[in-house]
Amino acid sequence: MASLISLRWDLGFWTQALAVSILAVLIKISWDIFFSPLRTIPGPFVARFTDLWRAFYTYRGRVDATHVELHRRYGDTVRIGPNCVSISDPNLIRTIYSTRNPWKKSDMYRPNDVLIEGHRLSNLFNSQDEDWHNQNIRPIRGLWSMTRVLEYEPLIDETISKFVEKVGVKFVDGENAGKVWPADEWIGFFAWDVTANFSFGRHYGFIDQEKDVDNLITDSTDGLLYFAPVSQIPWIDNILDKNPIKRIGPKPTLTGVLYAFKVVAEYQAQLSNKSISAGSVDHTLDKYLQLKETYPDMVNDQQIVNWLMLSILAGGDTSSATMRAFLYYLAKSPSSSSKLAAELENACLPTPAPWKLIRDLPYLDAVIRETMRINPGIAMIFERVVPEGGFTLPNGRYLPAGTKIGINPAVTNRDYGIFGSDADEFNPDRWFQGRDESAEHFEARSKRMKDTVDFVFGGGGRVCMGRYLAMLEIKKLIATLYSLFDIHLVDPKHEWNYRNAWFVYQYDMPMMIRRRKVPRSDD
Repeated sequence: MASLISLRWDLGFWTQALAVSILAVLIKISWDIFFSPLRTIPGPFVARFTDLWRAFYTYRGRVDATHVELHRRYGDTVRIGPNCVSISDPNLIRTIYSTRNPWKKSDMYRPNDVLIEGHRLSNLFNSQDEDWHNQNIRPIRGLWSMTRVLEYEPLIDETISKFVEKVGVKFVDGENAGKVWPADEWIGFFAWDVTANFSFGRHYGFIDQEKDVDNLITDSTDGLLYFAPVSQIPWIDNILDKNPIKRIGPKPTLTGVLYAFKVVAEYQAQLSNKSISAGSVDHTLDKYLQLKETYPDMVNDQQIVNWLMLSILAGGDTSSATMRAFLYYLAKSPSSSSKLAAELENACLPTPAPWKLIRDLPYLDAVIRETMRINPGIAMIFERVVPEGGFTLPNGRYLPAGTKIGINPAVTNRDYGIFGSDADEFNPDRWFQGRDESAEHFEARSKRMKDTVDFVFGGGGRVCMGRYLAMLEIKKLIATLYSLFDIHLVDPKHEWNYRNAWFVYQYDMPMMIRRRKVPRSDD
């Protein structure tokens, strides 16, 4: 009898608990739809009451195209979550991503934390604490100016030479001539190896071994495939990757962090046994270790790994995305390819192409800018939080403090008002003065285009420090490849595949590569 009463009590309790939970959910949904301060902002109906909508579209891998479509349907302000608004007005970039009094990053970045032995480690990319970020980035900021970045050119040249030689042997010369070159895979090998070389002074080994060594690329990609959708509902990460019992899913950035700790320890051992001396090389690790003397209270191994993660997290993936897109869109535009080839031939470049000879080549610059515009390496919203006091948009809509807000560079890069009616098309010629265009108009138009496209590197105090290094690496490899080789798709009508998971990953790029029959300089 007692057990029967207990069972009835349990059933009654759980029935009431379920009813209360359902009621709470219905009240929350009703609030988000009918009473939220964001209720008048247009957007998908489901997005008004759940973040599952944006997590689902992010998981599908084409959220950049979804955002472009939404803004063209609803206007410059779109509600994509109960408390999240997407903005397409390029004029707001400097406001939302200001250098002074910056708007705080939202919690979308928190799943990028690494969990090691129960301890959660943030990094300079995902930290929401602006004071912590500024304090920890100050010692290294000066190392990433263009002048200092040029110190890496010999290391980049070393990787380019290795890459060009290997590609020549495997796909261009002798019995391998005419063999299909899987460009997407090999560009990834180069991007990751060159990142390792300027970071640690040694290659991961992708080019030499012709494979994904230790699954570094695979693990990094899996981590971002996890991060992208989970970042749209970041509290779920506490249940999945950061729970203390059983971690579920990929471990974002963990492989890279452990590799960095290993390299730092090995390099310090070499310094200790005098097999090398500090300051004898120009890679990033050596520069960071020297900061131990300048900032003894701040710089330790964990801090150095934190700094190195800026390169490990973004160096390989972002630059490879741009270089893959360059090859693909140029293969789809024979006229653009011919113009670039002519410019490079006239420049009489040695191999590898030196920065001093390519930095001001106008068509090379135009094609790279157009590539970053049409296919940015990062194509999700850079979320921020509306500060205390709220914010009134230029269209008169008021956003209360705490609202998540942000701009996707894939959206602003296709703004008809800035880039013209052909903004959805690949057209490097837009970066040149039109036949009937005045110099003043072109200067203003060019500046606005450049400012908008530069947002692919972020903005304000959180702008990517490695942007100059990325341009150095990309320009040098592209100029070298296209001065040496003709590159085209096996089938000109072939369409690639890509997946947007914060970084953009492109796949299925079968290409033919052969040597150019032009005279070349040997010095």
